[in-house]
Amino acid sequence: MSTVDIEVDRHEDHLVVRWSDARSSGSCRFDRVPGTMPEWLGSADDLLDGADRRQESRVLDAVGRWASDAGLTLGVWHDDAGVDLLT
Repeated sequence: MSTVDIEVDRHEDHLVVRWSDARSSGSCRFDRVPGTMPEWLGSADDLLDGADRRQESRVLDAVGRWASDAGLTLGVWHDDAGVDLLT
């Protein structure tokens, strides 16, 4: 099982999260939605684009760990399924 690496470009109104492992990579924009829970929201489809089924949970876990370490509350929305908190 390979490690998922996370890189983040932080801006006042959004984050660009990039992930990569030995086999593939992807990215997602998380927009800041002040006064809501979660405060940062991105698309699960965008975040997991490029990941196969086995990688999806590892990508979500890695992004969640990064957000927790950074003290941010991130969520991803799934079409027809609502929002899941990553932290």
